[in-house]
Amino acid sequence: MTTDDILTILGPLAELYTDPEIANIMVDAPDTVYVIRTGHAMSPKIETEVTFGSIGELRQVIDAMMALGGISLDPNNTSGEVRLPDGSRVVAVIPPTAVSSPYLVIHKADKASSDLTWERLLEIGTLSAEAHEILMKAISLGVNMLLVGKTKNSGKDTIVNLMAESIPSEERVIVVADAFKLPVEHPHRIHLEAGGPANLSVNELLDIAAKLGPDWLVIDNMNGPEAMRAIQLVNEGYHLLTSLYADSPEDALTQLESMCLMANPSFGLDELRRMIASAIGLISFQMNHALPDYRIKLTQMVEVQGVENGRYVLQPLFTYDDEEGVLHPTEAGKSWYKRTHNRLIQG
Repeated sequence: MTTDDILTILGPLAELYTDPEIANIMVDAPDTVYVIRTGHAMSPKIETEVTFGSIGELRQVIDAMMALGGISLDPNNTSGEVRLPDGSRVVAVIPPTAVSSPYLVIHKADKASSDLTWERLLEIGTLSAEAHEILMKAISLGVNMLLVGKTKNSGKDTIVNLMAESIPSEERVIVVADAFKLPVEHPHRIHLEAGGPANLSVNELLDIAAKLGPDWLVIDNMNGPEAMRAIQLVNEGYHLLTSLYADSPEDALTQLESMCLMANPSFGLDELRRMIASAIGLISFQMNHALPDYRIKLTQMVEVQGVENGRYVLQPLFTYDDEEGVLHPTEAGKSWYKRTHNRLIQG
């Protein structure tokens, strides 16, 4: 499937799809097409002059797009999602679930984000050299990490992707996601994607992944009962790199608990917290800041040291200076590698 083929299928939407300044295309009706511009995901939608001749014409585009993923929509299967070759995602809903018209949304692949490198992030101050060094050492030591973003525009996918690409080339990496957002250019990488005609969940994909012999499991944006399976697999010896949205590292652990309890509501909280604390070694936290080139900023990194009196023990490895806009390593941060290396060597 070539780009020209995609553009032919898109019909009236082709011009919007090729516009690099447009991030999302939303069709609410044949005569109502909105866009969200790149870098302004929190801004109001902008209505365009693009229209379809009829509901039938819009439905033809939807059916052709869904067919690319082997999906056929009908009254008994009213929604579908497919990934295009460039990583863009297409979501469609038809009647009777869609009340007044078929709906279509195209989430275009984030080209600017995929072009970012560690060098570029260091240059624009997304993180400090010391923080980058700890992240790289954590990978080399096989420390399991939770990367937390405060909002959907915090850039956590960028960091997760770069972290996964930093895994030693001889190690096998399996990327599991409910949407293809992590290209992960790694020589021993395979992708498993939820949904599609098989309609497999992330939880089911983790069982498949475990049978494929991974050294590292990379799970994008955990948000359900798959968290419990991920923690169990870590305790079986697999390395984990995963992410979720939360307001702080502490909030991330609370959310992780809630996700695990979705899978097993009768699980004791104290035991669950000990499992989580033994599974996750580091938590990084990032959020949006006003930068001239990119708005993501890593502002916290903490070491999960265990559980005491029913509460997580989190050791800050960096403090963030709001005036300078930079991270400063704490004494614990300066000694983290040596302490962790010695602990792992001693078993």
